[in-house]
Amino acid sequence: MTYYIDNSDVVKIFTSKIQIEKVKEALNILNKQIEIIIVDEINLSEIKIDENSSENLVINSPEKEDTALILYTSGTTGKPKGVMLTFDNIWANVGSLDVYKMYEETDVFLALLPMHHILPLLGTGIMPLLYSATIVFLEDISSAALIDAMKKYKVTMMIGVPKLWEVMHKKIMDTINSKRITRFIFKLAKMVNSLSFSKLIFKKVSEGFGGHIKFFVSGGSKLNPEITKDFYTLGIKICEGYGMTETSPIISYTPKNNIVFDSAGKVIKDVEVKIADDNEILVKGRNVMKGYYKNPEATAEIIDKDGWLHTGDLGKLVNDYLYITGRKKEMIVLSNGKNINPIEIETKISSMTNLISEIVITEYNSILTAVIHPDLEKVKDEKIDNIYENLKWEVVDKYNQKAPDYKKILDVKIINEDFPKTKIGKIRRFMITDMLDGKIEKQERKPEPDFEEYNKIKKYLIDIKGKDVYFDSHIEIDLGMDSLDMVEFQYFLDLNYGIKEENLISKYPTLLELANYIKDNRNQERIGNLDWKEILNKDTSAKLPSSSFIAVFFKFLSFIVFKNIFLELK
Repeated sequence: MTYYIDNSDVVKIFTSKIQIEKVKEALNILNKQIEIIIVDEINLSEIKIDENSSENLVINSPEKEDTALILYTSGTTGKPKGVMLTFDNIWANVGSLDVYKMYEETDVFLALLPMHHILPLLGTGIMPLLYSATIVFLEDISSAALIDAMKKYKVTMMIGVPKLWEVMHKKIMDTINSKRITRFIFKLAKMVNSLSFSKLIFKKVSEGFGGHIKFFVSGGSKLNPEITKDFYTLGIKICEGYGMTETSPIISYTPKNNIVFDSAGKVIKDVEVKIADDNEILVKGRNVMKGYYKNPEATAEIIDKDGWLHTGDLGKLVNDYLYITGRKKEMIVLSNGKNINPIEIETKISSMTNLISEIVITEYNSILTAVIHPDLEKVKDEKIDNIYENLKWEVVDKYNQKAPDYKKILDVKIINEDFPKTKIGKIRRFMITDMLDGKIEKQERKPEPDFEEYNKIKKYLIDIKGKDVYFDSHIEIDLGMDSLDMVEFQYFLDLNYGIKEENLISKYPTLLELANYIKDNRNQERIGNLDWKEILNKDTSAKLPSSSFIAVFFKFLSFIVFKNIFLELK
């Protein structure tokens, strides 16, 4: 806030009671005196206009090239830049969207996204007001409050970022996949490919969103086309758009009656788009910003002498429909000169399994690396004990078998935390290396639990891995437990607590979860050090999941090798 106030040269600040202290703190740091108006305290009924005085009725009429807004881009690197949008910029986008007839007076819009971003400001602010439609704001943005509002106010349209649709999609598909009959019906609807048929058989899904939704709108970043297809199969349209703050914001938009999956929509009226020789998307039109506030150098870098704005995105145009294929600055240039589009590989690998929550392809230690954040709920449901082995051999290795040599993944890193992101959910790729190197500060941890089982298991894990172990450490991912480690650990639990349950780690993946389970279910305790000779002479049914060939292979190999060693020692 301090940077925005200082950089924008504001003369008045409109704020709420909730934010007033932050505003005062920022002004104190800047040592500035600026008039503050608290909107909560404005009483419109007290504002009186003398109708007999023409002076009071004069309304300032700005020129179309005057700056209407300065919106700061969060960006993925560097300081935010103030995007100057003129009245004509905004009006150009309004006129272009009017062609689609997507707004009506009877519509009810649910405003979820913050209005300091141009997409929600235009889509759920300016446009609905222009058409005298209704806007619903939420104080509580929990999923329960969202659904209640959609039902109560009969919401017809909502704009969201891909993460919102991903969360909704996961919840719906988990319910569908939980029963054989619903799985069959969904597959049938996908084959029929009729929106009216889907609306009929999946009426309950529509009613779950209030029963009045015409369509959803997705923007901010690329939406997985499989999610768009699945929602369509459920009888709900998602119209995807593409743009940026610098273009006020819309460049292309998907007409509700002509959805093309995997496309970012049709280039809108009065906007020119061309694809440069290096496949970068270039834009020209009335919607292109005036420039960056007090930053002519940055303006010259993004808008060339011919007036083309360089988006930094890579794409292609097919019959006026725009397809986004990657981000120019995110391209990986290998030492052999080959260019790698990480998004292309990420999309391919993600489509091969439902166990991946997020994936980033990056160059780490000079080799092409897949950094994967698994969907731990899915891992738990499928009773997978060794996530690394499963993803490496069942997913990445199968991808590598068909990929060109320069696109092969040579290393896999599994992490147990979200990737660093901007406020609108874009991954800060430049921070991934620091994340892997452990340079990103993490939130302060809660106090450690203190009970016998927890302390003993923690000490064991520290001894075998030589790493710091915390109550929320994921036993496999955070500690890097391989197949042999897992075999030894399961025997440790058997010998000390009489716990021989299969898939134990997939059910209780963190140290605290496992320790609590052991405390409540221990059968016996055996004091002493772990002895491999005793383990291999002991008749036990403990085993790794049969779903992982490598895990079973290593268990068998370790048995043969160590059995022979101990026979020689006898």
